[in-house]
Amino acid sequence: MNKKNLIILFLLLMPLFTFSQLTKGLKGKVVDRDGKPVENVTVTIVDKSNSQNRYEIKTDKDGVYLYAGLPFSSEGYLVSVKVGELPEVQKIIKVKMLEMVELDFDMRKDLVMQETKEVIANPAADAQELFKNEDYQGAIEKANEYLNGEDKTNEKVVLLIKARSLGKLNRTDEELETYLKYLELFPNSDMEKEAVGRVADLYQKKGDKANSEKYKKRFKELGGTIVAENYNKGVEKLNEGDAKGAIEYFKLAFADDPNDPDAHRELARAYAQIGDYAGAVEQLKIYLKMKPNADDAEQWKQAIKALEPMIKK
Repeated sequence: MNKKNLIILFLLLMPLFTFSQLTKGLKGKVVDRDGKPVENVTVTIVDKSNSQNRYEIKTDKDGVYLYAGLPFSSEGYLVSVKVGELPEVQKIIKVKMLEMVELDFDMRKDLVMQETKEVIANPAADAQELFKNEDYQGAIEKANEYLNGEDKTNEKVVLLIKARSLGKLNRTDEELETYLKYLELFPNSDMEKEAVGRVADLYQKKGDKANSEKYKKRFKELGGTIVAENYNKGVEKLNEGDAKGAIEYFKLAFADDPNDPDAHRELARAYAQIGDYAGAVEQLKIYLKMKPNADDAEQWKQAIKALEPMIKK
C-alpha cells in the first residue's frame, strides 16, 4: 500500500474532532396561523459573521425543511421565513458541532412574539425589543421589572423572553429556574414541549442525569424528537475506542433520521476500526451517494480505494 493510501486510512481511523468544522445542520417545521404545514415555502439561512454565506431550502409537503452540513459560525445564523402575505419571521440560532439543531416556525406563536411590542405595554414590550436587538442583559432587566409588577397579563410571554435571554448568556442555573417556573405556572401551554426539552438539555448540561432523563421522557411523550441523541452517543463511543458500541448507536441513529448521511460516514469509521472493511466501504458509498458534493467527498473516495484491496474475497 502506498504512502497516500496509508494517510487516508489514518484519517479514517482517527477521532472525529480532526475533521472539517461542519455542523450536522438545521431542521424544523413551518406551520401557518391555523397550525397547518406550509409546503414549498423558502427558509433563508444567513451567516451572521459573513452575510455572503447565504443558504436557502424549501419545505416539503409536511412543512419540514432540513439543511445538512452547515459550516460552523461563531455568531450563529439569521433564519427567516415568510408565509404568504404574513410578515416575515426572523430568528437567530447557533448551530452546533455534531448536532442537528431544530428550529420551528409556528405563525400562531411567532407572529405574536414578533408583534408583542405593538400589543402590550412597557416594560414587557421593552424586554421583547431588547431581546430582538440581542441586548440580552437589558431584556432580562426589563423582564424582571415586569414580573415584579402587579400586571400578570403577559407573564407567560415575558417568562419565555427572560429564559431565552438567560440562555443566550449561558446563565444555566437561572435559565433552568425560569423554565421550571414557567412549567409550574403554565402547565399544558402551547410552549410546554419547548420548555420541557430545554429543561432536559439544561439538566444534562449540569450533569444531573436523573432529571435530564426524566424530562427527556416527558419531552418524547409530548411528541418531541431528540434528533441527534443516538448519533452523539455513537460518536462518544467511537472516540472512546468502543467501535462495537458505536455501531449499535449509529444503527439506531438511522431510525431517528433515515436521511442523515453523517451517520453512514461514522458507521464506516467504526466498521473500519473492527476490521470490517466491506462494511466500511458499503457505508462510505452510501454516504457519497447521499452527499456527492460534500467537502470531504474526495477524501472518502480515496479511502474506498485504499480499503477495497483489504476486503477478503
